[in-house]
Amino acid sequence: MNRLEKKCLIAATGFHLFLLLILFIGPAFLSASKTDNLATIDFIPAATVDAAVSGGGNPRATPPPAPEPPAPTPPQPVVAPPPPPQPPQRVEPPDPPPTNQRDPDAVEPRRDQRRRIEVSTKVVTRNSNEIKVANDAARAKAAADAKRRAAEVSQVVSGLKGSLSPSTSVELQGPGGGGVPYANWLQAVKSRYSNAWEVPAGVTDDSATATVTVTIGRDGTVLSARIRNASGNALVDRSVQSVIDRIKFAAPLPEGAKEDQRTVTITFDVKAKLIG
Repeated sequence: MNRLEKKCLIAATGFHLFLLLILFIGPAFLSASKTDNLATIDFIPAATVDAAVSGGGNPRATPPPAPEPPAPTPPQPVVAPPPPPQPPQRVEPPDPPPTNQRDPDAVEPRRDQRRRIEVSTKVVTRNSNEIKVANDAARAKAAADAKRRAAEVSQVVSGLKGSLSPSTSVELQGPGGGGVPYANWLQAVKSRYSNAWEVPAGVTDDSATATVTVTIGRDGTVLSARIRNASGNALVDRSVQSVIDRIKFAAPLPEGAKEDQRTVTITFDVKAKLIG
C-alpha cells in the first residue's frame, strides 16, 4: 500500500466516523428543535403521528354534561332526651293490727292524720313539634334516597344505550375536519407538560428557562424525567420538578413507530409561558 492509498484510507475512515457521530447525536438536537417550534394544542388527541399536522374531531363539540352532585344528607332529627326517672314512692308500712289490750294512756291517732299513698296517673307524652320534625326528616331522607337511586339507574340505562344503540353519535373535540382527532406526537407531549405548568407567583425574571429530558414508552407511560439544565431560579425549578413528578402519562407513540421508547427534550420558558 503506497502513501496515497494510506491517505485515502485514513480520510475515508474519518468520514465514516463523522457520519456515525451525526447519526447518534443528531436526533437529540433535532427532537429538541422540533418540540420548541410546535404550537401547544388544547385537546387530547386520540391518535398521534410523526408528521407535523393535526386534525379530526369537531372544534364545536360540546363536552359531556357533568354528573349531578349527590343529594345533600338531610339533618338528623333532634330527639329530646327521655325524662329523668321519678324517684320511687315511699310506701309506709301498714299499721299493726289492734290488740285486745289497750293502753289507757295511749292516744288513738285520727284517721285523717295518717299519710296516704298518692299515685300519679298523668301520662308523659312527647312534644308534638318534636314528633313532627322527626317525621319530616325521615320523609326527606327517604325522598333523597329514592332520587339518588333513580339517578343511578338513569346513568346505567344511558350507558347501556350509548354502547348498544347504533343511532347514538359521539363527537370528539379536535381542531376540525371530522373523524378521530390526531396530532403530532411531539406536539402532544409538549402540550401535556406545557398545559400542566404554571409560572409560580413571585417570579420576576422572565428570562428563566429550564430544560427537561423525558423518556416515554410505547404506551405513553413516562419512564423517566429529569431536569437537564436548571434555570437558576429556585421557584421556577421547583415548579418544573413538581410537574415532571406529577405527570405519569404523556402520549402513546404513533402506530408506525419502530422503537419501544423515545426521549425528548422539553423547554420550560417563563417568557413564552407568560406571553402565550
